[in-house]
Amino acid sequence: MKTRIYIDGYNFYYGCLKGTDYKWLDLIWLFEKYILPRSGEGLAVLHEIDGIKYFTAEITIKAAKDPNSVNDQRAYHQALYLHNKKQLTTIKGTYSVETVLLPKVEVSANGGEKEPKDSSRVKVWKLEEKQSDVNVALEAVYDVLTDSSIEQVIFVTNDTDIVPALRKIKEHNDKKERSTITIGLVVPLREDNQRRRANKSLTDLADWTVHDIKNVELLNSQLPSRISGKKSAAFKPISWFKYSAQVEEIVKILAHPEVLKSVPRAWRWLSDPAPEVEWLPKLAKNPAELLDCEQGIKDVLQHVKAFAEYKKK
Repeated sequence: MKTRIYIDGYNFYYGCLKGTDYKWLDLIWLFEKYILPRSGEGLAVLHEIDGIKYFTAEITIKAAKDPNSVNDQRAYHQALYLHNKKQLTTIKGTYSVETVLLPKVEVSANGGEKEPKDSSRVKVWKLEEKQSDVNVALEAVYDVLTDSSIEQVIFVTNDTDIVPALRKIKEHNDKKERSTITIGLVVPLREDNQRRRANKSLTDLADWTVHDIKNVELLNSQLPSRISGKKSAAFKPISWFKYSAQVEEIVKILAHPEVLKSVPRAWRWLSDPAPEVEWLPKLAKNPAELLDCEQGIKDVLQHVKAFAEYKKK
């Protein structure tokens, strides 16, 4: 069953990734290895062209609490592009930052809260990611109407703004003008999120629903720390590592002017197999693959310090 997946990037981020160590996520691996098998549609395979359409928007520096957020997000988008050129495409909307007048919550003379119409207005910042939900709906409906090879569409969102798109696809199925399209829904919430649940207006329109994404699935679906292309490379942001302070120390040592002289060269060294040194711990993988492991990062640090000492001599 040829499948195309439509991911609302911001909905996915705030439901599954914010505040975690899982942000450097391989979306193709996650869905092929874990989510599709859990769907119950055992014969589902990603479409060979744009199997995943990922909808997002670049955050603006005006709204970013962390000044590194803009570059970190760009690094991730670059990594997705380099790692999955044919099977994943990123479709970007915009990020809006503007001031608006909104009703202030005020208390009336009887002690109750005033209604919005009776409240004074205050000027506030409105931060909004725009166009993604519209783009998701348009792309999905257009694909269903124009690509006869698609047998299943999967929406990864909990945003009810796409309800009209699901409804329109079901209406198209009822006309029987082409083979029936199966509609899947993946709710982008981690399994330990007890505060939110799938929106019923979405699940009612889907043929099947995966209600959460497991932490172990996210953990086991991470991209390589360094992804190289013909002319460029993408590096996992240091702050995205579980042991970010130790990773920062390792990269700083390697990038020193007397050692490898640059951060890209440091990551290249970490991505190659480390030399076997009799008096150092033997590394089972290349150093970059051990940076999320507490013991692994300690062993890598020993190798890095020994290498730096050798280079400086």
